[in-house]
Amino acid sequence: MHDVAEEVIHLLDAAIVERGARVTANALPEIHGDRTQLVQLLLNLIGNGIKYCRDRSPFVHISATRGEREWVISVADNGIGIEEKHHDKVFEVFKRLHTQKEYSGTGIGLSVCRRVVERHGGKIWITSVVGEGSTFKFSIPHTSPESSRT
Repeated sequence: MHDVAEEVIHLLDAAIVERGARVTANALPEIHGDRTQLVQLLLNLIGNGIKYCRDRSPFVHISATRGEREWVISVADNGIGIEEKHHDKVFEVFKRLHTQKEYSGTGIGLSVCRRVVERHGGKIWITSVVGEGSTFKFSIPHTSPESSRT
């Protein structure tokens, strides 16, 4: 995941510079899975952390915790936050909480994240405080179903 995170940060370099964002990461584990999908996953989560931030420079931090059977990766930001009543809705395809004028996008990014995580045998969820930021967490089993696919 370290290499995946570095690749994503490189891909988001223009947005990071434009918004004056900071993206940091703790040591991240080796995860067996589809690299392209894992890049897309972090690209959406980090990109959203940069995009959905008002009145301050965006800050996104990636960390990991090893559980008994899975890794839990956290992508935390200092953005606008999401009300708890919308936590499930944001993972549905084409479900947007803001108008196109407020924030551009298609409304599919987080649904893609959910599909990637589920394909790898994990789950994705969010904790958030409106006005303070969000933390998206996803689990990936130590041996992911994706790693056994050819």
